[in-house]
Amino acid sequence: MTGQRKVRASQPTPSRPMTAVLPAVRRRQPAPVELARALAERPQPAPLAPGVAAPAPDTRSLHDKVRARDGTAEVLVFVVGGERFGLELAAVEEVIDLPPIRHVPEMPPAMLGVITVRGSLTSIYTPRQALGLEFHDGACALVFHRRRSRMALVIDDVDDAVSVDLATVREAPSAISAGVVLGVARHREALLTLLDAEALLAACQATSQPESA
Repeated sequence: MTGQRKVRASQPTPSRPMTAVLPAVRRRQPAPVELARALAERPQPAPLAPGVAAPAPDTRSLHDKVRARDGTAEVLVFVVGGERFGLELAAVEEVIDLPPIRHVPEMPPAMLGVITVRGSLTSIYTPRQALGLEFHDGACALVFHRRRSRMALVIDDVDDAVSVDLATVREAPSAISAGVVLGVARHREALLTLLDAEALLAACQATSQPESA
């Protein structure tokens, strides 16, 4: 049947029963170091003439820059449920292959459990509540550093790190979640939905408050 992997059976012997041999599957290994290197290898601007002061760094948040449709942003492109999304590259601490998830009692609705990231327990969430999409295979996770702790978000894959001209960003056709979507831009002939990292994480952590008696 189309779409299924072919199974090759080993030859049976008196001492070895017939077994199914699956072809090796190569999993993509997302490497934020390689993404950063790709950005660093882009052509650098020409050196300034003597006596010309360097422009002050743009410290505005991605939210403010998109709202002004001004400047550029280095964006990490990732995939959830077949859709492409972008977060400011600096907002993501790292991208990892999804390790085993351990469930904990009385978890918030969007929380899947905890994973171990370099020896530390890290809460991990599904993007369904925040993005309105469920991940397909959930092979990767984005890791964020918030305040004094880390949290992670399950995704299907990480695509690339790109520079987006914010003057080209357009309003999103529909709101996924209030404040989460900043707008949409073109990337490789497809639409890329830009997200506010803080709003995304807050939406993932939001829980319904019980009604008071």
